[in-house]
Amino acid sequence: MTSLRTRVLLSASVVLVTALGCASVLLDRAFRESALNAVEDRLRGRIYMLIGAADFDAPSTRPLVGELPDSTLSMPGSGNYVRILSDNGKTRWQSRSLLGLSLPLPRRIQTGAWRLERTTTSANEGLFSLGYAILWEGAGKRKARQFVIQACENENLYLSTVTRFRRSLWMWFAGLSIGLLVVQTLNLNWGLRPLRSVDDEVREIEAGSREAITGKYPKELQSLTRNLNRLLRHNRDSLRRYRNALGDLAHSIKTPLAVLRNEFSADSQEIARDVAREQLSRIDRTVEYHLHRAAAAGRSLLAPPLMVEPVAVRLLDTLRKVHAHRNLELVAELDAQAVFFGDEGDLMEIIGNLADNACKWARKRVVVKATRAKSANGAPRLELEIVDDGPGMPENQLELLVERGTRLDQSVEGHGIGLAIVRDMVEDIYNGRLSFESSGEGTHAHVEIEFG
Repeated sequence: MTSLRTRVLLSASVVLVTALGCASVLLDRAFRESALNAVEDRLRGRIYMLIGAADFDAPSTRPLVGELPDSTLSMPGSGNYVRILSDNGKTRWQSRSLLGLSLPLPRRIQTGAWRLERTTTSANEGLFSLGYAILWEGAGKRKARQFVIQACENENLYLSTVTRFRRSLWMWFAGLSIGLLVVQTLNLNWGLRPLRSVDDEVREIEAGSREAITGKYPKELQSLTRNLNRLLRHNRDSLRRYRNALGDLAHSIKTPLAVLRNEFSADSQEIARDVAREQLSRIDRTVEYHLHRAAAAGRSLLAPPLMVEPVAVRLLDTLRKVHAHRNLELVAELDAQAVFFGDEGDLMEIIGNLADNACKWARKRVVVKATRAKSANGAPRLELEIVDDGPGMPENQLELLVERGTRLDQSVEGHGIGLAIVRDMVEDIYNGRLSFESSGEGTHAHVEIEFG
């Protein structure tokens, strides 16, 4: 795969050479037409001169034309020739320059019409021939007579002029092409310099000597560098979460394992089942909590946005089946434009845990709302609300809802880690905000996540 610089330079060079080539062809054509018009103008001038000098009423014994002011018409083989033809094609008069030469008759010309054509002399000399037909009403003549006046010019002057122009044109265009290619190469090197700088910074990141792209780049590259930095930060955050989760997990299960070890080393014949069950349950909750926390994918603006509505609808359908015995009314008020920039599993954890907790406490009704909004800087923001009509709880207990392993009512199923996972996911991983409001008419969970 060729480099971007080579591809752009090659394509631009092809366009440049093609454009200059087409321009040169058009200029050459325009010049040839102009030169041909000049030939025709000169021949017309000779014809008008001949008409003015000719005496068409002269008898056949006397020449029609006397001396002409153009000396080239008196020099044999000069390349400039004129003659007058009668209506039957016979030559009535010809210039001295045609001495020893003969010309083919011009094609038939209507009276008052001009005809330019190419022809050759008997000596194979290439000529431009211009013919003009006039109708002459002589004195005392009852019938007008037609005369054809033919003027010829050697084509060498035209060809040499065109050749010199073409040589000069191609030389100038070749020099212009080389100059433009050099300027284009310099301009391309200057224009691609920011890309080379980005490449250098990326190589430094790969080598471990840099953690992020910090250079100032044109606005066309700012989105690229910003998203690359987000991707790098996301990867570092994921690695840090895994490391922290492993460290927290090892630290958290150390105490229950020590208790179990002491029970096994006791003198009693049987392990205290209640103590063992309690410590194993503690280990299970701890492992589940840290695995969920470490598995969170985190935000990603590089991925396509995830529509919230279909995910929430699937979750509510599942919860209706899980809590079918309670006949709860699960209401979805979902903005069809609401999007989530992150992993689908994370969104399911957030909505699923909050909605499941609301179902456990609700009397008859749970409402799940999703709204798309915009922050002050124009970044997309997702707002989730889960409302139940349960008994509510005192304000001083709301903070305990998100504490890992805390269960405010032992009669309700659960491990007490679902809301803690939601809190960590919303606040630590997605930099959002999770809040609760409660009264005697139920509990209201509110999630705000800004994707900036």
